[in-house]
Amino acid sequence: MVWFDALTPKQALLMAMCKFRFESLGYDTVLTTRVHDCNTWLLDQLNISYIVVGEYGGASREGKLRASLERSLKLFNVINDLEEKPCLHVSLSSPDATRIAFGLGIPIILFNDTPHSIYVNRLTLPLADKIIVPEAVPKEAFSYAVSPSKIVHYGGVDEFAWMKNFKPNISVLDELDLSVDDRIVLVRSEEVKAAYYPRSGMVPTLIFVRKLLNRLSDIKIVYLPRYEDQRKFVLKSFHDVIVPSGAIDSRSLAYYSCLVVSGGGTVVRESALLGVPSLCLFRSRLHVNDWLERRGFPIYWFKRVNDAVDFALKVLKKPDDYRVDVSSMIEELEDPVDVLIRVWGEIIG
Repeated sequence: MVWFDALTPKQALLMAMCKFRFESLGYDTVLTTRVHDCNTWLLDQLNISYIVVGEYGGASREGKLRASLERSLKLFNVINDLEEKPCLHVSLSSPDATRIAFGLGIPIILFNDTPHSIYVNRLTLPLADKIIVPEAVPKEAFSYAVSPSKIVHYGGVDEFAWMKNFKPNISVLDELDLSVDDRIVLVRSEEVKAAYYPRSGMVPTLIFVRKLLNRLSDIKIVYLPRYEDQRKFVLKSFHDVIVPSGAIDSRSLAYYSCLVVSGGGTVVRESALLGVPSLCLFRSRLHVNDWLERRGFPIYWFKRVNDAVDFALKVLKKPDDYRVDVSSMIEELEDPVDVLIRVWGEIIG
């Protein structure tokens, strides 16, 4: 029995790919997740079985702590009551699940590509047997939490696991009353309630949307919020912006977009792997984004929103000039799930 835990949409996708692979090798599996964003929607789309345990605690320290403590106890009950004790726990550094796995004596392999997530990493990495990290991120970047000897590097990015065989579905355009002739800009909001995110001022993606609309009117902007309060704010503030009422196939929408913009990293890496020009407005450069950019994937980082808008106008004027055929570059990337299987094999001898 292998136990996977997923706290976010990205983690749900990566854990689903891991679950598929272990099941193909004959393992029984269990996947736990929580009520948050589109976690369960994504797993349902993949026909993945899962157990919902707990929910997101919100932006405050007190809320996060309470939700984590409550979820940890519930996870303990779920895992401890299984007929078969898991032989392995895998997550993208889930504090709740890692603590329970460690306490129950279950070997732990974690994924991690976010050295800036200091609080989570201090709670999880020291408990892991091995940590799988893209080679883009120096091992020393995690030195505040773990010895480099525990880190296993690989030549790729996490998103490759679920994007390598991705086939876009054009029906997403019908859902949003869009067409292939529209100049679509897909925007994903920042993770504003994460512990590492600063709590001041309007977030860059909203500033970007406002400035872009001031300079260009014949475009279709689709804004994907992470939280209900974000959705309500955008609907109230931007009457010309499309805000889906629920979860949608964002990867297919990215494929049919001229440009993808995000305040985080996952969505821009997904779209860059499709060859779509992708702008990151995260507060600092990300190792994995820079690694993809150096290899020719169309991913860009801008510190200043004005510079991002200027670049976006160039892209939207001639979208085909900025789209990249990434088929040969994709073949050179390493699948993190392959690395997980190899590391697990080394652990069990």
